[in-house]
Amino acid sequence: MTIEYRGFQINIDTKADATDTQWLCRAEIKGVEGEARDVALPCMELAFPKLKIDVLMVVSMVEHKARQSVDEWFAAQPAMA
Repeated sequence: MTIEYRGFQINIDTKADATDTQWLCRAEIKGVEGEARDVALPCMELAFPKLKIDVLMVVSMVEHKARQSVDEWFAAQPAMA
């Protein structure tokens, strides 16, 4: 899944682990326009137990954390706040 947020492109991949007990999630965050162009934020890698949460909730949680990362980057830029 790919979303755009505040000039960043967030690519989220989710899959089951080899034992089919966890969701493995990865979010890559890259700047694509404006002041964020060519900025690459640290990749997020998270794991969630499959028995306690469904894949849609996992994607939603990872998307939320990725958006928070973008917001934190903007807050750290004095000229852009």
